[in-house]
Amino acid sequence: MVTWGLTRTTGRTYAYLLLRSSPASLDEMADEMDIAKSGASVASRQLVAIGLARAVGARGSRRLLYEALLDPDAIMAARNAQTRIFADRLRQGAHAVGPGLARRRLEEMAGIVEDLSAELPALIRRVRERRRK
Repeated sequence: MVTWGLTRTTGRTYAYLLLRSSPASLDEMADEMDIAKSGASVASRQLVAIGLARAVGARGSRRLLYEALLDPDAIMAARNAQTRIFADRLRQGAHAVGPGLARRRLEEMAGIVEDLSAELPALIRRVRERRRK
């Protein structure tokens, strides 16, 4: 996970959640992985933010539990939503800089990101169909 720009603790937390059969609390993560609860919290929030995990409420408690997303479609949908946000930010940047080379570059980047985002659902369908054969 370090090659993706994430910390070692975030990678370990993701592996921990992938190997669990049920969601985990921050206390469980901290105890079982021998890390600070604050580290488990930061790592869990990073995983949720990038679409590799989700937070679920614990019955009868305000405590959150965390679980890895195991469905590639759910992971890709979360990543695709973030990609669309990135494209929006590029468009906003293009509008803010005014006419010129910077605007053209930002608009080009936004267009490519939007095109990729639009193609992703069809790509996932094609991959699934190919794997079924």
